[in-house]
Amino acid sequence: MENAVDAIKIAFGLLVFAIAITLTFSVIGQARATSDVLFRLNDKTEFYEYATQEDYNAIENRIVGFETILPTIHRYAKEQYAVTIFNINGEPIVRYDLYTEGFMGNWNEVLKNKNSYNFNIANEAQRTYEEVKTRLEQVQKVVNKELNTNIDIMKFVDTNLYRGKVQGSSNVNIVAPWMGNPDEDTVYRINCDMITNGFYTKEKTTYYGKNLKQYQNRKFKEKFIEIETSGRTLQDETGEESIEVIKGNKKLEIIYIMQP
Repeated sequence: MENAVDAIKIAFGLLVFAIAITLTFSVIGQARATSDVLFRLNDKTEFYEYATQEDYNAIENRIVGFETILPTIHRYAKEQYAVTIFNINGEPIVRYDLYTEGFMGNWNEVLKNKNSYNFNIANEAQRTYEEVKTRLEQVQKVVNKELNTNIDIMKFVDTNLYRGKVQGSSNVNIVAPWMGNPDEDTVYRINCDMITNGFYTKEKTTYYGKNLKQYQNRKFKEKFIEIETSGRTLQDETGEESIEVIKGNKKLEIIYIMQP
């Protein structure tokens, strides 16, 4: 009889223990779910509806802060769209676009080869130059219309958009040293753009950041557009193909114009 009572006590104890364990895991699960909800509510980008190629033309312009621009920049390489930020005068501050960046490391050669006596070299250099120029001008045209300005964006390629220096040279060149591994190196490029006196050096080539931190309290008008492309994949001076995904010969461009 005593053994039966002891057995019942042990069974009851195990049942209570099992219930306690179950309740513990349930409480932990509910706490985690609650914390996830709170984190999402405090995440400023959680409810940001990013544009798709199907609907971005229908999105109205809106005024956003830099906290909205930052996550958009960080995804440009993986999602293959372009982002350009302009100041209040309509001048470009910085551009993120794997396609045009792919030619910047050899842009000086492109400019030189345009005047080559070799027809094939000169012709290919001219085609490359016009391809990049056409894309940049399509973006600038939108900004010029918005602000009633007449900015020539090609004047800013070597000063504002892609500025750097090769070690051992006193000249400031147009560079894109991050292009070796876009998924990884573009993060370093973006990081140096965000801080004062930021720079990124790779293979003896240094890119100087744009100190975007100074604009963190400014507001920007956000515009989504699509631009026509040639539909062809160009090659840089090393013979390697520039990275780009083109659907229907159109490319998504996201434009941010600083507000007064």
